Amino acid sequence: MKIKPIKDKKKITTLFEKGRVMNGQNISVRVYGFEVEEPGYVISVPKKNFPHAVKRNLIKRRLRGVLAKCPVEKDQRSFFLIYISKKIASSFEMLGELTDLLKK
Repeated sequence: MKIKPIKDKKKITTLFEKGRVMNGQNISVRVYGFEVEEPGYVISVPKKNFPHAVKRNLIKRRLRGVLAKCPVEKDQRSFFLIYISKKIASSFEMLGELTDLLKK
């Protein structure tokens, strides 16, 4: 099942405020299970860490690809992914870290 991006501001706020936080070296994940809604994701890369939009978009593309490849079951849980590192990590590093975080 392919998860879709969340675009509703209320859902994003709920996910950010009530979600369980799991921090890694490069990625911080907030996970929350909406009861009625189908699962989704939000990806955020701070402008403070990467002032150039090209680099922010590169990281977002990699995170979307990693989330699609991630072997962890994503049933009824929505994700808020925040890239917290100041360096651009490879897709392989992101996949390993995200898999470890979502297994918790």
